Amino acid sequence: DFLKHIMSLEFRTLQPAEFYLQHISTGVRPDGRSLAERRPLSVSAGNITTADGSAVVKLGATTVVCGVRAELATPRTEEPELGYLVPNISLPPMCSTLFKPGPPSVAAQSTSQFLATVLATSGCVRQEDLCISPGKMVWVLYIDLVCLDHSGNIMDASVSALTSALETVTLPSVTMDTDTGEVVVSDKKRTKLKLDSSPVSTTFAVFNSTTTSSPYLLSDPTSEEEQLSSSLVTVVTTGGDVCHLHQPGGDQLSPQLLQQAVQLATNREKLVAGKTN
Repeated sequence: DFLKHIMSLEFRTLQPAEFYLQHISTGVRPDGRSLAERRPLSVSAGNITTADGSAVVKLGATTVVCGVRAELATPRTEEPELGYLVPNISLPPMCSTLFKPGPPSVAAQSTSQFLATVLATSGCVRQEDLCISPGKMVWVLYIDLVCLDHSGNIMDASVSALTSALETVTLPSVTMDTDTGEVVVSDKKRTKLKLDSSPVSTTFAVFNSTTTSSPYLLSDPTSEEEQLSSSLVTVVTTGGDVCHLHQPGGDQLSPQLLQQAVQLATNREKLVAGKTN
């Protein structure tokens, strides 16, 4: 058994793609999960007292912390009644050997852009609700995320952290004297931020089969699976509809495979909604 274990480790190190395909073709991944099975998800919300809203999410070993800061700002002249939502994620070197010290990596920038698109397309927070005085004052929500452990599927963990943190946001009451322009912020009376929807993100890794024509879809991929896959696809749904589809390069997916991914994602959203209601 020990010799078998050593040989298996050697096989995994020398031919990782072949090693994975052998497992996947039997319907079981190397970590023991079935192809559609996700890692355990745990959410701890509202624990960071210095933030206006917060959450810590663990998806398997992947860990993301999210803090929301509310600040006052002047709205754009062309959008006088709209507040701002500014998501930003940091992927520091401590979370994975893939990241080096220095300016934000391409992965961090594209994930921040992905989160901005999810916020915009899902209508999660109505920007009109962040207006205090049209043309004069609105709220800016700075949504800062930090990945502590990148063990794969940062997209789903980030969306969970973002929505869980937003659910805990309370905003202080603000009064503005229209004549003098004096602003009074009171922490004594805080209002809960209204969420119009809770987007759910579902990511798949695609593995091309050597024996069959249809590729394999692996739900909630680990970082090793992400690196070995032919492509990745993230489906974001809200209210049973797809609000964003994200595919960062890789092989083009067939309409059938895309349909399969969308079906699995909408099924998962129903499950998530059932647990939170």
